Amino acid sequence: MNGKTPAPDPRPGSALALYARLLPYVRAEWRLLTVTVAAMLGATLITLARPWPLQVVIDSVLGDRPAPAWLGPLAAAATRPALLAVSVLLMVAALLLGSALALAQEVATQSLGQRMVRALRADLYAKLQRLSLRFHDHASVGDLLYRIIGDASALQNIVSYGFVPLAVQAVTVLAIAATIFALDVQLGMTSIAVIPALALSWVWFSERVRARTHGLAQAESALYSTVNEALGSIRAIKSFAMEDVELARFETRATESQVEYVRVMTLSKLGGLVTDALVGLATAAAIWLGARAVLAEKLSVGELLVYIAYLGSLYGPITYLAGSAMVIQRSGVSIERVLGILDQEDEDEIRRATGKERRASVSGRLRYEGVTFGYDPAHPVVRDLDFEIAPGERVALVGRSGAGKTTLVSLLLRFYRPQAGRILLDGTDLAAFDLRWLRRHMALVPQEPILFSSSIGENIAYGRPGASTAEIRAAAAAAGLDEFICSIPAGYASLTGERGVRLSGGQRQRLSLARAFLKDAPVLILDEPTSNLDATSEQGFFASLDRLARGRTTIIIAHRLSTAQRADRILVLAEGRLVETGTHTELLEAGGAYARLYADQWAGPANSERSTA
Repeated sequence: MNGKTPAPDPRPGSALALYARLLPYVRAEWRLLTVTVAAMLGATLITLARPWPLQVVIDSVLGDRPAPAWLGPLAAAATRPALLAVSVLLMVAALLLGSALALAQEVATQSLGQRMVRALRADLYAKLQRLSLRFHDHASVGDLLYRIIGDASALQNIVSYGFVPLAVQAVTVLAIAATIFALDVQLGMTSIAVIPALALSWVWFSERVRARTHGLAQAESALYSTVNEALGSIRAIKSFAMEDVELARFETRATESQVEYVRVMTLSKLGGLVTDALVGLATAAAIWLGARAVLAEKLSVGELLVYIAYLGSLYGPITYLAGSAMVIQRSGVSIERVLGILDQEDEDEIRRATGKERRASVSGRLRYEGVTFGYDPAHPVVRDLDFEIAPGERVALVGRSGAGKTTLVSLLLRFYRPQAGRILLDGTDLAAFDLRWLRRHMALVPQEPILFSSSIGENIAYGRPGASTAEIRAAAAAAGLDEFICSIPAGYASLTGERGVRLSGGQRQRLSLARAFLKDAPVLILDEPTSNLDATSEQGFFASLDRLARGRTTIIIAHRLSTAQRADRILVLAEGRLVETGTHTELLEAGGAYARLYADQWAGPANSERSTA
């Protein structure tokens, strides 16, 4: 609905580059990583040892061969029943120890992955908080949600199938291959002959899985965006009876996601089947040669069984590596999308590049000098604006829609930077101030109050989390809200609901005003604060507003000219330029742009509710 696009996806040049970006998260969990590595290496050693007791049973218990030297003193002294008992005990011990190590490896790997996922999500969320409004103006909320929830979780797969697991599996393959070579060189050569073909298969399928996964990620992001927009606009959907249209839109996005998912999984499965086929052919060839070696008395039956066991242990990790390659390619795309956000320039970088000045006090003198700005630089919204606001002065900005009123406030809060000119606070360019310090000295009361799904008290204290209960109540009382809050059962602990749906429009507006009272900032910005109030409520609200504005530099974006009349001075904007300035009476007598706005708004009943913003 909102026409926003997914955020950009810079792609690292290689898997090594991707892994290098994740190393800080690995280093932060080095203790748990050490436990994981130890469990994996222990499991590998057990894998190497498990076939040998079976060889003792076949060759020395059931056959006539002497017990192997690795049994130590038992090799020469033990009877066949004793050798059988020792072999079985060793098998059981290997089974139990292997199971324990496998469990330890799984718990350690999952814990390691989840800790890293949590850290990555926290970094991504913090980054999104720091990114400028210019970024958020063009980004889809659904896409960003998917990156935090879906894409970041792919790091678990990188941990489970990459990093250490890949290295351990590679070591396992080398160790088993070396053991097979020690048993018989020809068998060793046969066993590893399939590896080049497997490598070519992995590369071919992995690249195609990677390409398809980008399409899947985009389809999933579009699905998240569709759901996010629809649920956020549920009142509009119901009021226009558009449920069927929205369902059809959702089903279209869900179908696109389904098709992309099936394509990715089909390619992955096909790659696995090719790997299984190559491994199966290699296994058949190796067993054929091994059996011929037994017939030629080059190997014992026990050694052949050890060889067959090792063959399974050799191709198991190889198959694991093939599957891991597919999973890592899919997960790598998700991590790249996360890194695409982390690589964006944020407001903190802008702040560091411009200045860090802080002051003990602020009088609130504001000056715009030759300010020009456009969301699209080729089409300025405000042009060469010059005006000054004295400390404690109350100034209203009026003008028709698109005149640049809200843009001037956005520039004051440094949501954007002027393309030309500058804005001064107490004689100093805003760019010289620490960004967070600057915003803490300005209080914004928006046209649509921004409330969070927490308690009324927490919402009032949003700008000052450490405020006392008494301070919160005083702010609510100043905004004319305390009596209402105390009349409801839970009082200040009452939940507002998502976006404040459990409060009326007027109550939400007063809560926003109470928040500004509590913040007690020297510069106050009001974006038509009475837009959601009826005529009766408006008068009481104005009394609260007058108390809040007293002694503060106040800028009012006035849609209703009744609000503008309460200002000390009115600035009239037209097409991004300042065309008139004066009091309400002076501007009416001048008969210019303001007088025409006033006539349009008050011409008659048909126009009395017209918004001129």
